[in-house]
Amino acid sequence: MPTFTARIEKHWIMRCVTVPAAVMRQLGGGTRIRVVARYARESVTTTVMPAGRGRGRLIVLMDILRAAKLDTGDRIEVTLLRSAASGEPEVPADLRQALQFRPRAREEFENGPASQRRWIVKYLEDTAHPETCQRHLELVLERLAERAPRRRPNH
Repeated sequence: MPTFTARIEKHWIMRCVTVPAAVMRQLGGGTRIRVVARYARESVTTTVMPAGRGRGRLIVLMDILRAAKLDTGDRIEVTLLRSAASGEPEVPADLRQALQFRPRAREEFENGPASQRRWIVKYLEDTAHPETCQRHLELVLERLAERAPRRRPNH
């Protein structure tokens, strides 16, 4: 389990740390590495993304940072353990069925990042009423279809 200390950086609206190249090698390399990250006395299953020159970028959660009174510019100790979990969510039957009839939405759902699929599944599962879930499902399908790349026929 590699451990390192890094400065918390602001990347757009998120906070992150740069994972050194040596740590990335210890984790076995790869473009997206699923890990259990331990920092500020909390553990989170997440993904280390590529950051160039063999380094990685780890998003750190603001809820955890706030509780530890940490923010941008502070140094934090991080321990990483490669996770065997795939990160793929269990797709609910209603979403799976709806995607059969929306090929553009299905393409975006399947080809997008696992984090997007996890967010969509959680968004749908967190609804209390079936009517709300159906409205959310329709909204998600519309947004996925809008984001799907438009394919041109071969000439």
